[in-house]
Amino acid sequence: METKITKERIIDGTLFSSFEEFFDLVKLLVYDDFEKEIEPSLENLKMIMEAQKDYYVLLTWENADLSKIAFSYDMTARYYEDRAESHPEYHEYAEMAKKQLGRTLFGLITDIFMDKESGYNCELLLVDGLRMAEYEFDYHKLSATYDVELISENNYEEVLQLYKDNMQYFDHLGIEPTIETVAQDAHRCPKDCDPSNKYFVVLRDPDVVGAARIYLHYPRQDAVWIDFIMISSEMQGLSFGSEILRDMLDVFADCGFMWAEAGYVKGNRQAEKFWHRNWFVDLLTETREDDGLVYHHMIRGLQ
Repeated sequence: METKITKERIIDGTLFSSFEEFFDLVKLLVYDDFEKEIEPSLENLKMIMEAQKDYYVLLTWENADLSKIAFSYDMTARYYEDRAESHPEYHEYAEMAKKQLGRTLFGLITDIFMDKESGYNCELLLVDGLRMAEYEFDYHKLSATYDVELISENNYEEVLQLYKDNMQYFDHLGIEPTIETVAQDAHRCPKDCDPSNKYFVVLRDPDVVGAARIYLHYPRQDAVWIDFIMISSEMQGLSFGSEILRDMLDVFADCGFMWAEAGYVKGNRQAEKFWHRNWFVDLLTETREDDGLVYHHMIRGLQ
């Protein structure tokens, strides 16, 4: 039986944010002649792996969920565009990536690692970011400035007034807020989210000055989804919303969550600017709801 030397290597998704940085790290960890100048490309990544035929390569990719986000369709399109001059067929691949079609860069890379038909043996283990440990989430701590309570019939009327202070939000939804709207929002929960992880919180000073709807462990175990944050009309335009958000993000981070995600109705420029101003980046992911509205997704790291 043929005996092969085993190479055990770990690549960490927190150490790179571009394909070039990733390629340099893999070359350093895996390639015996790592000092040799090699252009970062998928073709040369395959060449590096083909040079490992004398080894078993046990490769652990830590923080793979972070890399999936970084190496999504946006970076895939940029990769093809940067190399289209020498590879004319890449023009078509770039256009496909812009339409979120075909394989992402993350998928192409992992395919290369797992391609046993090339004659090498690489075992690839994808490990997502730090999973949730034991923690105590206390919604009362979501604000360092205001008293925090849960939505209830006792504060429906005050929350409705807050809704009316944020008519631009409801104009994009195409609805006029009513008590029934508040009641529906108080009970609404995504079908794949545990209702016990939903928190519709109301901020008070002593009148209601803000509200937020959040879902813990959604859309992934280590993420928090922020459905909306609203503040009263007299507080708008003065960074109070950003201060409230920062307090919440600090609490989520202390609990061990890795990501905060949010969404806004496509075309709502005020919401888009708010999330961008608070360091959320576009995920190039959109969902179309039953009412026909398209929601654009955004994300921000917490750790």
